[in-house]
Amino acid sequence: MTAVERVYLDTNVFIMLSEKDHRLQQLLVQMISSQPSEKPPKFATSELTLSELLVKPYQAGDDTLINGYESLILNSDWLDVRPVDRAVLSYAAALRAQYRHLKLPDAIHVSSAIGQDCSHFLSDDHGIKDRYDLVHRRNGFTRSGPTLTVLRPDEPTLTSLIESLSA
Repeated sequence: MTAVERVYLDTNVFIMLSEKDHRLQQLLVQMISSQPSEKPPKFATSELTLSELLVKPYQAGDDTLINGYESLILNSDWLDVRPVDRAVLSYAAALRAQYRHLKLPDAIHVSSAIGQDCSHFLSDDHGIKDRYDLVHRRNGFTRSGPTLTVLRPDEPTLTSLIESLSA
């Protein structure tokens, strides 16, 4: 695994983290706990994550889960949460032009990760592929962002992340 600078957490990671019987929950908690207390945090996501997380609890009328997700996303000092702004949306469009398989919400997440200087993207969404290089051409200039490596939340990967973040 390449050096882990900062990890973007996709919505499905928070679902795994919140499900009491998910087999990877303990490793995810350990991964988050392995982060040294520093600023900026090693973990990032966007406000889009909160919106995606709240759909099912709203359908079920589950206020406890709504409050839990809001607290997790909005009040965690280990997590950097940023809004979806115009730059994120512009780069999401550039990503979709470059990677035609990306759906708009996924492109927004990938764009957010690149905009937050993440080196890795942790997701169980197989529509999000292995690596992304954002190349943005406009007004005669070519701009490129850092390469974003996609990781899957499985036992070997989470164990490796924990070791890397603890070092």
